[in-house]
Amino acid sequence: MSFIAELRRRNVIRMAGLYLVGAWLIVQVAETLLPIFDTPGWVLKVLVVLLGLGFVPALVFSWVFELTPEGLKRDDEVPAGQSIAPQTARRMDRMIVFGLLAVVMLFAADRFLPREEREKGSEPFSGIVESQDTKSPAPENDSDPFSPPAASPKSIAVLPFVNMSDDKEQEYFSDGMTEELLNVLAKISQLEVVARTSVFQFKGKGGDVREIGARLGVAHIVEGSVRREGEQVRITAQLVRVADGFHVWSESYDRKLESVFALQDEIARQIGEALSKTLDVGSSTPVRAPVDPLAYDEYLKGRSLLRQRSNLPRAIAHFQSAVAKAPEFAAGWTSLSLAHDVIYWYERTDRAAALAALARAAAAAGRAAALEPDAAASAHALGNVARAKFRYAEAERHYLRAMQLDPSYPDVREDYSELLYLVGRMADSAQASRELVSLDPYFPVGWMRLLSAAIALDSRVDVQESQRQLRAIAPGNFLGKRGVLDHALAYGRADEARAALAELQLRYPSEGALAQLLLPWALREASRDSATANAALAKLPVGEPAVYFVSRQDVAGYNDYLDNVGPIGQSNYFGDVYRSKPMGHAMLRDPRVKAKLVEFGFVAYWREKGWPEGCRALGEADFECGLDPAKPEPGTAP
Repeated sequence: MSFIAELRRRNVIRMAGLYLVGAWLIVQVAETLLPIFDTPGWVLKVLVVLLGLGFVPALVFSWVFELTPEGLKRDDEVPAGQSIAPQTARRMDRMIVFGLLAVVMLFAADRFLPREEREKGSEPFSGIVESQDTKSPAPENDSDPFSPPAASPKSIAVLPFVNMSDDKEQEYFSDGMTEELLNVLAKISQLEVVARTSVFQFKGKGGDVREIGARLGVAHIVEGSVRREGEQVRITAQLVRVADGFHVWSESYDRKLESVFALQDEIARQIGEALSKTLDVGSSTPVRAPVDPLAYDEYLKGRSLLRQRSNLPRAIAHFQSAVAKAPEFAAGWTSLSLAHDVIYWYERTDRAAALAALARAAAAAGRAAALEPDAAASAHALGNVARAKFRYAEAERHYLRAMQLDPSYPDVREDYSELLYLVGRMADSAQASRELVSLDPYFPVGWMRLLSAAIALDSRVDVQESQRQLRAIAPGNFLGKRGVLDHALAYGRADEARAALAELQLRYPSEGALAQLLLPWALREASRDSATANAALAKLPVGEPAVYFVSRQDVAGYNDYLDNVGPIGQSNYFGDVYRSKPMGHAMLRDPRVKAKLVEFGFVAYWREKGWPEGCRALGEADFECGLDPAKPEPGTAP
C-alpha cells in the first residue's frame, strides 16, 4: 500500500482538513468574544500559537491511533476486519462540510451584512456609536447630495474611537486619542489623511464602514475603542480596507497613561507598516517626548472645550493647568495661545479685554515657538497673533511655514484662506479654500470661505457648488441657504435675487427670517433709512450692518461702527466694502476709508505683496482704491 493510501486509510488527511477548519473557526470566535471580557491582547496571540503548534501532533495522533467502539487503540493493534475507520471517515467528512459551511456564513456576514447588525449586542468595536450630542440637524426640505472626493489608494481616515470607559465623561479622552492618532498618521510620507472635522461628522451616526469610507473618499479606515480606568488605558484598533470591508490589521494594547504618546506612535507605525506592504507609503513616525500624564489629561480636556467653543475660560484654565504641570509641553502652550486668540476675536466691544487676550496669546505663542520652533502648530499660533496685530505679511509667512511643516494641518489652512480674502486676493483665497475642502471635505467653514471668494470673483459656478455642499453637510448654515441670493445682491441683479428668494421660500417654508434677506436689496433700491429697515437691521447676523452703511455711503457711521465692534469688523474692513459692488468701490475712494485701510494694516501688506484688483500705489506715500478694472486707467491706452 502506498504512503498516500495509508494516510487516507488512517484518516490523517481528513484530520488535517478538520483541524484547519476548526482552528480558523476558534480564532474567529475568540477574536469576537475576548474583547467583551477585557482580555489582554496577548491571549489571542497565545491561542493562535498553540493552535499552530498543535497541528503536527494532531496528525501524528491520527496516524498512530484509531477510534474504536472500545475507545482509542493503536492502529497496529486493531485487526483489519474490526476497523471502523471508514465510518469514522464519513463522520469526519460531514464535520468538514459543516465547518466549511460555517466559514462561508461568517465570510458572507463580514462581507455583506451592515456592521451595526453584526456587532449588535456586543461591545462596539467600530468608532461609530449613537450619541444625541453629535447628530446634525435634519435638513428641512433639503435633498442636496454631498459630493465626496475620489478615493486615492493611499488615503485613510481615522473614525472617532468609542469611549468604552465606565465613566462616560471620559469622552474627551477617546476623542483626544483619535485626534492625536490622526495627527501622527499625517506625518507618514505619501499617506493622505482626512482631517478631523470630516471624520467627526460620522461620530454617533452608525453605518457600514465601507459606506463611510466611500463618503469620505478614502481607501482605508482606522476604527477602535478606548477604555480608561485610572492610569490604565486599553486601546483596541483595526485597519479596514474600504473596498471589501476586510481587516488588514488589528491589535489591542494595555498601557499606563504615562506612555500614551509612545502608544499613539506605535499604533501609527504599525498601520504604516501594514500599508507599506501593498502601497508605497512610509512606515516611520516621529518619536515624541513623554509628557506628564496629568498635564496631558488637562490638555485633552481643554482641547475638547476649545473645539466646541463652548466654555473658553474653562478651556484656558485646563491649558494653564497643563503647562503648569509640564512647562516644556509645547502643545499645551500652543493651544493656550489659540484659545486666547479666540477670546480676542470674541471681545467685540471691550477693547481693553481684547488687547489683554491678545497679549496672553502672544506670550503663549512665543513660549511654544521657543520649545518647538519647527512645529506647524507653533507657526500657526504666531501667525494668528501677527494677523490680530494687522501685520498681515508676517502672518502669511507664518501660515505658509506651518503648511510647509505639516501639509495635512487644516486649521492653519482655514486661517490662511481667510487672510487672503481679507486682503483682497480673492482668486488665491478661492484656491486655498479648495485645498482646504479637499483635505477636510465635511468642514462647513471651508465651503463658506470658498463661497465668499466666489461671490467676490463673480463665479456663479463656485457659488452654486459651495451652496449645494453647505446644504448637504450643514443644513442649518445660513450662508448655505442664501449663497446664490447673496451673490445676486452683491451685484444688484434684481431678477436673480427675486428668483433666489422664491427658491428659498419653497425650500425652507418654515424659515422665519427670510424677510431679513430682503433688507440688503431694499436698502440698495431705496438707499434711505426707515423704522422698518432699522428694525430688520437689528436682527441681522454680526457683520451684516456693513450692508446698511455701504448702501447709504455712510462712511462716518461705518467707521464709528467698526471702532465699536472690535477686531472682527476691523479685519473685515476691506472685504466688506470690496464685496458690496458697485457702491462699495465708490466708498473706497473716500479719504476717510483710505485712512482706515492704512490704520488696519492693509496698505502695508499691499506695498509688500502686491495690490489687489481696483487698487494701486501713487508713489511711496499715497494710493487709490475703487478703480473700475473694466475701464482703462488715466493716461493708458483703452
